[in-house]
Amino acid sequence: MKFKVKSFLIKIIGGANIATILIALILGYSDRFDAAAHALLSGSGMAFPVFALLNAAFLLFWVLFWWRGIIIPVIGFVLCYFPMRAYCPFNMPQDVPEDAVKLLSMNVMNFNYPVPEDSLNAFQTVSRYVQRAKPDIACFVEFPPIPKTMKDMSEMCKYSDNVNNNKGNVLYVMSRYPIIGKERIMFESVGNLSAAFHLLIEKDTVTLIVNHFQSICLSKEERQEVGKIIDGTSSRNIRNTENKLLVAKVVEAIRYRAPQVDAVTHFLDSIRAIGRSVLLCGDFNESPISYSHHQMEKRLTDCYSSTATGPGYTFEQNGMHFRIDHIFCSDDWTPYRCEVVDKMRASDHYPMQCWLKKGSKP
Repeated sequence: MKFKVKSFLIKIIGGANIATILIALILGYSDRFDAAAHALLSGSGMAFPVFALLNAAFLLFWVLFWWRGIIIPVIGFVLCYFPMRAYCPFNMPQDVPEDAVKLLSMNVMNFNYPVPEDSLNAFQTVSRYVQRAKPDIACFVEFPPIPKTMKDMSEMCKYSDNVNNNKGNVLYVMSRYPIIGKERIMFESVGNLSAAFHLLIEKDTVTLIVNHFQSICLSKEERQEVGKIIDGTSSRNIRNTENKLLVAKVVEAIRYRAPQVDAVTHFLDSIRAIGRSVLLCGDFNESPISYSHHQMEKRLTDCYSSTATGPGYTFEQNGMHFRIDHIFCSDDWTPYRCEVVDKMRASDHYPMQCWLKKGSKP
């Protein structure tokens, strides 16, 4: 009788483990779905870490109670290798070549982030960090369209330029390399934009594409509730009216973001077709398991997942923890030590920085 009960429990728990893996697979590869046509399914990848952790919990259970069962979660981890690596990569530390280009990318939230009263204001905090970090190229999203602020920032670098949509949204670039041209990548949006800045780096024209894709535009309370829905701790029924409205907002943002991403990839394909070297960065407002990230990764190298270790959250607010800022490069660049500067709090986003060297690894 005892053997039959144990066998029954093993079958039940094994079935639950398999179901968890199947859900993790759907979520982990949800970025393959067209976000415009299947927004809810495409955006479901946000919940992938929850099911990956559940599979880890099953692994611990099998180790403690029936070691033969570990084959189930192990197969699950193998099948989910690529989404797991995208979300939480593991790489050995590398030495940065002395002649590597240092690229910094940050959403500065119009320098309106509330810092403590006894601290520097957000602009001074960012500008002092830039002076210490000495990036060769710095890209700022949601830069305020204030001439004095731009002038003060430009004094810290040799070259600077910006693209303004005349609706309060500015992409601002600082560089020690000449900026020989710029162009806005057109797509429909009120508060978001993308632009290409053409830099002359060591006699080679490199196109730097800076992006600020569609935001979800949730209040602090709504963000907290979305975070609870994703990790399964929400006390409210997912089917109630308030949660349905929250999910609808997230889905609408994903659907609206898709053509913005498509416009950038179309531009990217056109310049790569003529052999142009590319660096691409910015605030995607989407995690590494998303339509926007997958479309870029099909064409470029994700600098974080190929050099860093850990989830690398660039946004940690109101119970939400995501890496929604990204840096990519074309295959004629080798990235080194991409990292999130999570000790520099001057915005609702942390800055991300990476070192890149032209050419393949020795």
